[in-house]
Amino acid sequence: MKDSKILLILSCGKKKNPDLKVKPVKAIDAYLGPMYQVLRKRLPYWPENLFLGIISAKYGFLHSFDLIEYYDLKMTPKIAQKHRLSVISSVQEWNKKEYFDLIYILMGKVYLLSVEGIQDFIPTTIEIDSMGGLGVGQQKLVRFLEKYFKNPKRYQMVLREFN
Repeated sequence: MKDSKILLILSCGKKKNPDLKVKPVKAIDAYLGPMYQVLRKRLPYWPENLFLGIISAKYGFLHSFDLIEYYDLKMTPKIAQKHRLSVISSVQEWNKKEYFDLIYILMGKVYLLSVEGIQDFIPTTIEIDSMGGLGVGQQKLVRFLEKYFKNPKRYQMVLREFN
């Protein structure tokens, strides 16, 4: 799986970039919480075969380069269920374009409701992992990154946009 295309899907976070209150910001730059700190620390250079999707309480599924505005909305089971079909459809469309070898989903149990049954719609390897608490979730993310991106090549720190 060294050079395989991998889609990592995380949940949004409460801690957000203060610039959001002034102007729209790319989703990857909008979230500053612990999971995103792990990403920035462990991947000083973004591997070209890693793609990032984000599940947002407000927006549903986001590509890393989607521009978003400030919001303060907590994910609830009702909101997750409301976003479910559009989230699955968005991931399905992205997979049709990129042909991911692996989709790794790591988020809390409420956010997981937004991807429930995704394996039935997307013909690729999908690993779904529950955070199990913030510290445990960070450890799982570190293990995932070390497994697939132990020594990322010095790619430009740019995530590819979804076209």
